[in-house]
Amino acid sequence: MLRTAPRPKTVRHTAIARRIAPALAIALGLSACATSGQIAHEATPPLSPREMTVAGAFLAGRYADRIRDVGNASVFMDRVIAGGDTGIALKRRAFLLRLEDGRYDEAAQLAPEIIDTLEANAPIANLFLAVEAARTGDFDRAAVLIDQLPDNRLNRILSPLLEGWIAHGQGRREAAELSIDGVQELEGFSILHALHSALLADASGETERAAELYDAAVSAIADPPLRIRLMAADFQARFIDLDTAMETALADDSGAADPADIEAYLRSVTEARAGTHPTAAEGLAQAFFDLASALQRDRRSELGMVFARLSLRLDPGFDLATLLVAEILDDRGQHAQALALYDQVPATSAYRLMADLRAVSSLEDLGRPEQAVQRLDALALARPTLLEPLIRLGDLYRSMEDWGNAVAAYDRAFRRVPAGETPSWSLYYSRGIALERNAQWDQAEADFLKALEIRPDQPYVLNYLGYTWIDQGRHLPRATKMIEQAVALRPNDGYIVDSLGWAMYRQERFDEAVKHLERAVELRPTDPTINDHLGDAYWRVGRLQEARFQWRRALSFEPTQDLAKSIEQKLEAGLPAVQSNAVRTADTKSDAEG
Repeated sequence: MLRTAPRPKTVRHTAIARRIAPALAIALGLSACATSGQIAHEATPPLSPREMTVAGAFLAGRYADRIRDVGNASVFMDRVIAGGDTGIALKRRAFLLRLEDGRYDEAAQLAPEIIDTLEANAPIANLFLAVEAARTGDFDRAAVLIDQLPDNRLNRILSPLLEGWIAHGQGRREAAELSIDGVQELEGFSILHALHSALLADASGETERAAELYDAAVSAIADPPLRIRLMAADFQARFIDLDTAMETALADDSGAADPADIEAYLRSVTEARAGTHPTAAEGLAQAFFDLASALQRDRRSELGMVFARLSLRLDPGFDLATLLVAEILDDRGQHAQALALYDQVPATSAYRLMADLRAVSSLEDLGRPEQAVQRLDALALARPTLLEPLIRLGDLYRSMEDWGNAVAAYDRAFRRVPAGETPSWSLYYSRGIALERNAQWDQAEADFLKALEIRPDQPYVLNYLGYTWIDQGRHLPRATKMIEQAVALRPNDGYIVDSLGWAMYRQERFDEAVKHLERAVELRPTDPTINDHLGDAYWRVGRLQEARFQWRRALSFEPTQDLAKSIEQKLEAGLPAVQSNAVRTADTKSDAEG
């Protein structure tokens, strides 16, 4: 069964280094799409905390904390603390919640008591107070606090960066470079060292060396993310010229940002910050962001959120850190709070397009598709050369099953493709799906074939076109080979394996169908359509009890109304005898879209 592609909706040889290091290349640029939410609700307190008893506020706070609704959890814990004597464990939790919620001044009220009581067992409080000291220029105090951090795996990654930037703040240039060089000893962190070495030379006023190191950072990996290119371009706009900066920033046309936004940002740099250098606080903010972003992708979002908040405390104008906090909130299901942060990214930011597109995703997650459509329409009008807003608009209409408007949006995107350039395979593929679902098969088929002409080994296109041909009873040998190729490319994709099983079924090769469909159910055990397909195949090979079992399983997984009706009929009467190779279940038409 075919499914469409997902919506475009940071120690030596230790386990944590192995998990975090691969994420750094992505972390340094911040991914262009938010991760899917784990919590599907926005918790709202039924009562004001002041109206609740201490016990009630404690229970409400514990529940809000458990579902990662940090804002409400923090407010409820404040009520508990205000209600009388509380243990250090509760105060420590309240401190962390305040910090995660960005309530820095209130977190500062609890941090000293936590350190006095827990001493070496309060690393986050030590980090926070070190940040507070660095913000006020007290780098000696910050150095003492950082030196008290425990010797664990994560701190072996973080400490060299923090110690380096604190040493820079103290005016100890050689010590700063020596500390940052410690990152080179960590496997998989060369890009992190290259970036901070360039930043340190820049902050120290060593412009010639900084230019060389920024170039090295950009060249350290193939296709460097926008953040690295933009940091190098920022330096070039301050000390070389705008044209050089633009060439660096736009070296990769990945669509992560609008070139017009980048040009406007770099032009403002040349006008307002020419000849200036980063501060130690800004270097520290970059270090916290690097680890925060990598930890978020390592699914440790609480610590990722803490580090992102510390980054913003040091540099409130750090747009990528704001985006990361919003991404974590989205991942926790706090979409309204995330939306508010996306809207805080200034119009002058090079990342404004990224913020707008993520805001659209938050609106979708909030169940406000009409507002998401309006926002994309406005974005497309405001950015008349960009394809991305229109592609997202087509994707959104497709998720709403508004096939006609989806086709129209993709058509508008095609009209924006520059003359002489070939549209991407994915644009043909997406429009092809919308056309097929809008009963415009001839045009859809042409789009799928064009997508395969551009990318002959694209498994999703091979699967979709092959599945549809088989469903139509056309080009069966070629279609089967296409799906077999897709399975070879994606052997653990349950939907594609299901397509191969259904191809066998439609050709009355029922024994082969059972083998592939059993594998598909192993890969996607709770998909109702795949379970229904396996039930059909069992019935055809005479395994009637197993067929009824699979159909009942399919009903338990919330199938569509049409599929549920078809399954109920089969449970009552079974399948009719095979008359031709056109056997199908009632829901196969929607299987292609999924």
